[in-house]
Amino acid sequence: MDFPEGTIAIGAKGKKEVRILRTGGAGFVVYGYLDLDTGKEMGKYSILVRKPDLEIEHWMIVPSPSGKELVVKHVVEEKPKARGIFDPKTGKTIKF
Repeated sequence: MDFPEGTIAIGAKGKKEVRILRTGGAGFVVYGYLDLDTGKEMGKYSILVRKPDLEIEHWMIVPSPSGKELVVKHVVEEKPKARGIFDPKTGKTIKF
């Protein structure tokens, strides 16, 4: 499947990943990652929360071999750039 260029990210290991919407609402979004080569879910996901001052708080969660989930990234982005996230239900890209 072809995905819009703005939804593709480069992971820590240099592989191309697609940001796929899981859920969202007023001021937050949860998206997972799809391996661009295999088309399979990678198990990791990010949570973005827009704060009242327009900063974005970003958590990245990855599965551990023991089955637990680990927060491997937590940052507050003072000047966030919009991310493209592919919504598989609509086939469109959302910006957050």
